[in-house]
Amino acid sequence: MSEQLTTAVEPKVVRKSNFKVVGVYCQTMMDEREIKIPQLMEEFHKTKLSKVKNRVNAPRSIGMFVDPPNWDEMNDAFYWIAAVEVDSFEKIPQDMITKTIPAQKYAMVEYDPSVHDFNPYPYLHQWIKDQGYDNVDGFGFEEYHSYTGSSTSYRLYLPIK
Repeated sequence: MSEQLTTAVEPKVVRKSNFKVVGVYCQTMMDEREIKIPQLMEEFHKTKLSKVKNRVNAPRSIGMFVDPPNWDEMNDAFYWIAAVEVDSFEKIPQDMITKTIPAQKYAMVEYDPSVHDFNPYPYLHQWIKDQGYDNVDGFGFEEYHSYTGSSTSYRLYLPIK
């Protein structure tokens, strides 16, 4: 019998202040994400991260999706950003991008792939709906305490109103 849990810890509603990130990105379709996103995350953490000089809140890092307006999951590409938080956009490596994440209310759930055997994305989307909130379309992110590879546990944040 599997020792993995089939349900997550109860999601929470949290507020986060605005913050700045620096990182690299790729564009991908849903059917390619299982290949492209782990490659980007590995590349960023192994070869690019050390170039970021104004990092804060180490060893925390971010994996963020950014959807285009009116995104259609089956037909449209989206962006994935592998990033870390910084205190300013000064001295940013030329091959990296910057993004400011606005202050926002989020639904958040903690997810550990070594313990949980469900997909946290539809789980959290359903919880948001069940609690009477609306999703704020366009982005969301995974926050890793310390990224160690594709089996790293994380907190999933989806913006709500």
